[in-house]
Amino acid sequence: MGKARSGTTAGKVIIFAVQCAVGVSFLYPLYFMMINSLKGRPGYYTNPFALPKPPFQWANFSAMVSQFKILLLFRNSLIICLATLALLVLLGVLASYAFSKLRFRWSQPVYLAIVITLFIPAQVTMIPMYVLLSRAGLHNTYWGVVLAYLAQFIPEVVMLMTANFRSIPNEIIEASEIDGCSYWQVVRNVILPTGRAAVFLTIIFYFIVMWNDLFIPMVLLQKMSMQTVMVALAGLIARYTGDPPYQFAGLLLSAVPALLVYVVFQQYIIKGLTAGAIK
Repeated sequence: MGKARSGTTAGKVIIFAVQCAVGVSFLYPLYFMMINSLKGRPGYYTNPFALPKPPFQWANFSAMVSQFKILLLFRNSLIICLATLALLVLLGVLASYAFSKLRFRWSQPVYLAIVITLFIPAQVTMIPMYVLLSRAGLHNTYWGVVLAYLAQFIPEVVMLMTANFRSIPNEIIEASEIDGCSYWQVVRNVILPTGRAAVFLTIIFYFIVMWNDLFIPMVLLQKMSMQTVMVALAGLIARYTGDPPYQFAGLLLSAVPALLVYVVFQQYIIKGLTAGAIK
């Protein structure tokens, strides 16, 4: 018994050490950006790994707001991300519920056709999509980017949610229908609460993906006033190559919304998984 307990304790210590190492590897870039965003250029080039010394260069952040107009860029990115997420969740939930719980003709072939599109690289479809959106008058519009993201992410969301919804017991849905629940009431009162882990995972993952995306907004949004955060920061990094602290200030500010979304919604994923396990 003693050897078994010591082996279990050693295993826990190893797992904890690995988790700490992974956590440090993820947090260190944020730490590096933070300490260097508060320095001037001399302080950075003297020792980029040292802590900043007073006076802190808060002007790097104020310049991002006043000169770089980062709040306007935040607005553009948030409009695109929130509109896309709303449609992704709505369409993903309805389609996944149909594929996982409803029986209709050609359900499996249609589902397989949607999943097969995952094997098509997004870069291959970019030129036809650009031509299609331009002819439809959606070039240089938020809706053009939203539709491009929907076309790219809907298959992934449907596959994720369908796999999750299939684990919901059919007896719960049948009981709700016997109680008189309509189709929409079943979706709202049974599917969404029970499958909320997949919904919140979709929100977290695809918000971060869209917020950090450079390719699609760069191709579809040519107007400076409609650029997203990452497109504008790419130009900033290319322009201010000799001022790393200024660049780090912009990168640090751009990471805040994605971190907030993760911190707010990750607890609901855990609650959803726990609730699903109990049910």
